[in-house]
Amino acid sequence: MAITDFPRYPLTFGPSPIHQLKNLTAHLGGAQIWAKREDVNSGLAFGGNKTRKLENIVPDILESGADTLVSIGGYQSNHTRQVAAVAAHLGLKARLVQEKWVDWNDPVNDKVGNIELSRIMGADVRLDPAGFDIGIRSSWENALAEVEEAGGKPYPIPAGASEHKYGGLGFANWAYEWPSRRRNWAFSSTRLWCAPSPVPHMPA
Repeated sequence: MAITDFPRYPLTFGPSPIHQLKNLTAHLGGAQIWAKREDVNSGLAFGGNKTRKLENIVPDILESGADTLVSIGGYQSNHTRQVAAVAAHLGLKARLVQEKWVDWNDPVNDKVGNIELSRIMGADVRLDPAGFDIGIRSSWENALAEVEEAGGKPYPIPAGASEHKYGGLGFANWAYEWPSRRRNWAFSSTRLWCAPSPVPHMPA
């Protein structure tokens, strides 16, 4: 089955641009460093790589008939901000669980940044003091249940959307972009480093 066989709801502008990081290249004094700019590739809430995942999830959301997107992340999660943006774009509600996954003691960390943006976009943001854990969170399961009990129809999106059945398709599509764009570059890439996710570099 080809990746093009999966439905996709366009939320990005197309292949993300490649920018040379001249100052960092000069500072390190070695190979030229370029960045594939996922952060400027969408008009939704400052973009980011999470938007790619949501493009392949949205068709399933619409088919499900859900009225509320329910997701979870840390206090300053980029993913939950994007879920809030997609919900607003689709005319749906968003219920976001924000847990204290990072030990950052700024007194307004739970009020500004991504949390504030999500609230501006209409999301129902619920703070939880729980720390980080890679498992499925009970706070998220409780949020899903509460939406149902209130008469809503929730759509579950796990943290970062990586565990969603269609969550990996966005990055698979990104990988197809790489060789097609590479032919037009004035340099030859030897290493591809995915950041900030903790994944190792791989040959490009």
